[in-house]
Amino acid sequence: MQRVLVVEDSKVVQQVLRHLAAHYLDVAVDFAWSLKEGVSLISEHDYTLALVDLTLPDAMNGEVAKYTLSKNIPTVVLTSKIDEYIRQQMLELGVVDYVVKDNRDSYHYAIKLVAQLLRNDGSKALVADDSVLSRTLMKQMLEKQLFDVRDAQDGEQALQMLKDDPEIKLLLTDYAMPTMDGFELVKAVRNFRGRDDLAIIGLSGAGKHGLSARFIKYGANDFLTKPFMNEEFHCRVMQTMEQLALIADIKESAYRDHLTGLHNRRYFYQYAEKLLKNVEQENVLALLDIDFFKNVNDQFGHEAGDQALKQVSSFLKTKFDDFTIARIGGEEFAVVLHNMNLANAESKLNIFREQLASHAFSINGEPYSLTMSIGMTLFQKVSLTAAMRIADKALYQAKQQDRNCLVQL
Repeated sequence: MQRVLVVEDSKVVQQVLRHLAAHYLDVAVDFAWSLKEGVSLISEHDYTLALVDLTLPDAMNGEVAKYTLSKNIPTVVLTSKIDEYIRQQMLELGVVDYVVKDNRDSYHYAIKLVAQLLRNDGSKALVADDSVLSRTLMKQMLEKQLFDVRDAQDGEQALQMLKDDPEIKLLLTDYAMPTMDGFELVKAVRNFRGRDDLAIIGLSGAGKHGLSARFIKYGANDFLTKPFMNEEFHCRVMQTMEQLALIADIKESAYRDHLTGLHNRRYFYQYAEKLLKNVEQENVLALLDIDFFKNVNDQFGHEAGDQALKQVSSFLKTKFDDFTIARIGGEEFAVVLHNMNLANAESKLNIFREQLASHAFSINGEPYSLTMSIGMTLFQKVSLTAAMRIADKALYQAKQQDRNCLVQL
């Protein structure tokens, strides 16, 4: 479980950080006023990351950062002033990054930096460079940003690694490499990994004009000229990964039903089409419809109807958490039971139906019972349109049989 430690002695600054952390960080965050309190908290908890003030009343010379780093806690430093001596001191310490406390935006940046580092945690990155020294340097810098890093000595090796591991989310590639250069690598990778799925940063030595534009035209997200400053490297990587996360958030919102939080019709149809490609795997498609839902709206109002939909959706998620669930209409839902035969699927769906009927829902503070009718069919070696038509026919028959029942076709 991720957990963040913040050490800051200013009441005003800590208040601002608390507010921003509550908004941007969906993890446990502990706050300390001093090195002493920080040490005590570290003895009690395992921390993923620390955000610490460089100067504290009981630690005037960066001792708190030294301590967190000695405990192998990746650390971001807050400092009220910066000069070359302080910058060099922090780089030698091995901090992830530093943020100068000169205005409110700096605190906003610091918390967003922490949020991105937490998203990085465990994400896979690949460094492709024929220079052992460059690979080692970039690997160390990425590991400070909590990436799980692997490396390749040329473009061909990097390409194969990307084909073998679709979970790699970041590629840093040099231009000049044997067997396959950075341009060829980027062009090849973009044939099977899109900009919304893999971030790419191109690299090359100074004095080679036009490389940055060509890298980006071939599909890179950004470009860095070597040698680069640590701060520039961290900023470029962070911004690139933030863009990738933003795209993922937009895609996720496009595939989610805003009321219930379940996947929506668009997601379901795209996902179901992919399942059809696996003709060897048995899958069962079930359509579920809340019985007499119109009565809920008529008796209690549409807001109460929304409450009922949310509660049924939550109940569905608890019972079919390992499967694909979607809200595909007003009170109609679809479930795909992966790799399951008809007999087992029928048993599981009937158990759910009986549990739902006996569950006490609450509508406007009053207990209320709901039931569902279910139509199901084997989802294999047929078109999606045909499977939906068969399941819908089964659902219609269930509705005609006094509802609260399951029909299999």
